[in-house]
Formats: sequence, C-alpha cells, structure tokens
Amino acid sequence: MNVTDGETVLVSRQWAQVTEKYNTTISASTWDYDTTATLTGETLATPLVTVKFTPTCDGTLTNTVTLADGQVLKYQWDVSIV
Repeated sequence: MNVTDGETVLVSRQWAQVTEKYNTTISASTWDYDTTATLTGETLATPLVTVKFTPTCDGTLTNTVTLADGQVLKYQWDVSIV
C-alpha cells in the first residue's frame, strides 16, 4: 500500500470468507505497525474490521483477529511512504 507522507487512510479487512468457512465470528481484533504510525478509530463489525492509520515511515501494518472458536489469524500490508 502506498501512502502519502502525513496522510491518514482508512484501512479495512473483510474476513467474511474465513468466518463463513469456519462457521464462526470474530471475537477480537488488534492492529499493529512495526515502525512509527498513529492508529485510531479501530472498529470491529464482524466480519469487517477497520482502523484509521497515519504512518510516518515505511513498514508493515498487521491486523490480528481472534475467532470465536479460538483461532488467531493475521493479515499484513507492506506500506511505503510516497
């Protein structure tokens, strides 16, 4: 994902295929950025999770969800400041 320096973007991850496959829901969602960024406005409206994200340098954004059946899954975006 390319982000302009200083830009805030809304990032969403749709987990519908996973929740349907395992016949479960998302019980928790967390967001992490491996370098410097502001993460705000996290929402969980199973199966959609979102966050407002303002990175200050290149890195990796990770969304980790815990399913109601206990499975923990991650999705990552490589982020480049342009």
